[in-house]
Amino acid sequence: MNYRKDISGLRAVAVLLVLLFHGRLAAFPSGFIGVDIFFVISGYLITSIIQSQLLKGKFSLADFYVRRLWRIQVALLAVVLATLLITLVFYLPSDFKSYVRSAINTVGFVSNRYFSHATTAYAATDSEVLPLLHTWSLSIEWQWYLILPLWLMLLHRFASVGWSRIAVTLAAVAMTAAAMLIVHREGSSAYYFFTPRVFEFLFGACVALFTLNRPALSGGVLINGLGVLSLLVVVTMAMTAGVIANYPNGYAVLVCAASAGVILAGSNERSWVARALSWSVPVFLGEISYSLYLWHWPIFATVRYLGISEDVWVLLACYALTLVCAYVSYRYIEQPYRKRHPGLFKSLAILVFLPLLLLSALYGISDRLHFMPGRFGSDMARVDSALDRYTPSNRQRCMQSSGPRTTDMSGCMLGDSRSSRTALMIGDSYSNQYWNFIDVLARDAHLSVTAVSTPSCLAFPNLTMQGWWKMNNDQYQVCVDHVRTDYQRIEDGHYQYVIIGENWLYYDPGAMVNTLSDVRSTAAGHDRLEASIRQALDIIIKSGATPVVLESPAPMPDDYQVCFYRHFKLRRTAQPNACPVRKADDTATQWFDDLFVNLRKTYPTLILIDPKDAQCQGASCMADIDGVPVYRDVGHLTDFASYRLGSIYVQRQSNPFEAAATPAK
Repeated sequence: MNYRKDISGLRAVAVLLVLLFHGRLAAFPSGFIGVDIFFVISGYLITSIIQSQLLKGKFSLADFYVRRLWRIQVALLAVVLATLLITLVFYLPSDFKSYVRSAINTVGFVSNRYFSHATTAYAATDSEVLPLLHTWSLSIEWQWYLILPLWLMLLHRFASVGWSRIAVTLAAVAMTAAAMLIVHREGSSAYYFFTPRVFEFLFGACVALFTLNRPALSGGVLINGLGVLSLLVVVTMAMTAGVIANYPNGYAVLVCAASAGVILAGSNERSWVARALSWSVPVFLGEISYSLYLWHWPIFATVRYLGISEDVWVLLACYALTLVCAYVSYRYIEQPYRKRHPGLFKSLAILVFLPLLLLSALYGISDRLHFMPGRFGSDMARVDSALDRYTPSNRQRCMQSSGPRTTDMSGCMLGDSRSSRTALMIGDSYSNQYWNFIDVLARDAHLSVTAVSTPSCLAFPNLTMQGWWKMNNDQYQVCVDHVRTDYQRIEDGHYQYVIIGENWLYYDPGAMVNTLSDVRSTAAGHDRLEASIRQALDIIIKSGATPVVLESPAPMPDDYQVCFYRHFKLRRTAQPNACPVRKADDTATQWFDDLFVNLRKTYPTLILIDPKDAQCQGASCMADIDGVPVYRDVGHLTDFASYRLGSIYVQRQSNPFEAAATPAK
């Protein structure tokens, strides 16, 4: 292939959009579409290279993979090594554990699958401190490389060039439709999936097959109009908010079509878009675009992990450091190793199998050492030990996110398992956070509690959250099935108590419906939730059990995780009251407070247990207990805090589960 400067210029546009998006520049709220542009460019270039070599009878599958390995993997391994050193110094044990896992998946070309499970969403808060998050796109590239050459070889062997063009075009249309169906079914989880991204490569492949060995397009007005309009669409999409919801979506199709239009128009080197993209600055940035992409995200992720305030000077420093690292990487890693071509087996051994072996060994050793909390001093080791010691061993078994509800609940017991007084505890993952809390109360009252839960599931009959957050249809159905099973168990179980725990403020009432045809609004959702809760209480009381509702603890402040652990990461002395926690005082909280008061009037046997009675004094609440954090991840109580708050509650309040006790509150 002849070198096209405009393609390098388009690469520069793609990488700059990604950098601006990750720098949180408000003008480019959808700059992540730069990755889609890269996929279209890759589809165009790789298809052009393979097809031209096939036509000349010179294509070698082994040589193709060797060239790709030395082009991509060497610089990637340099980033993995650099981030490994950074995380060893700054990342806390649980975060270092996640990092090593992500590194193993990255080197093994499946980090997109790993991050689809490890993150809430691509642009979510819990994603922005993962140093290798951006490698999901490289894994998709590699998965594409495993398919494209074989497919083009088959087409070359059994079809003419004309039929090959038709086949690729039909595949692009079919995979676009498939992508829309998958995203509709899976929601935002599909962002990292390979299959919904195939059409993006195919858009570029179509341009390659229809332009290969053909004269450049002519017609000044038409070709210039196509190029300018296509480039304008790309920039406009990057500046449009709200594009990322359930992505890749229709916006992705438009972005990829526009990117293909830029490539097509740029095939005429005299077109306006070709000349604009062929200037020296965009060409230079395009040449180092891979290294820019590789190095920028670990820099931003580290800054955010350390809680460094991102003012304009820090942002400029991040971009400057990115440019320096990218140039050094391009000059001394990318360029030299492009020319080294040992055999396929040796290349795989050096660039894939050996790094996987070393990272796996590191994970095994680190796991035995509990991911080395002592790196941060003895106090961190004490905190880590306390958090680990109180973690329920049965969490994975008894908090089910898939499959039918377990029938063998012998391993899901809290309190006094030998007692004839029994209770059932259900709810979402915030019910699970109270297991140690309830265990303390149940042991004190000689009560045996069976505890099961379903993440992100409202444990009330005839209520669903279809179309909410990133939950897909399968997960909604799991919730519906588990709730049905739980209430059947309540009707048949002869329990003394049924305990319900939920993250009451987490769910959007506007998405709460009884049937999919229901009109959706906040007011209607509140009415449906209250009716469903009342239905649940009726079932519980009719079964002969006493209903128990666990209220919410004080909400975790948004910056709590960064604030609490900052002194450990920076090896500083902890400051008292550095991360204050206060009771919530907003409309949603007041609505639930009023609801619980009204429910007590209707159901006088209802027991309300408020953990804030143990956590808070007035409006001020504990952020830590003996230096151990109260919260974990996105706002759940730590298991240590759950246990200690249970002990404090028993001391301050009468135990609601005691046989002769008067219901609390």
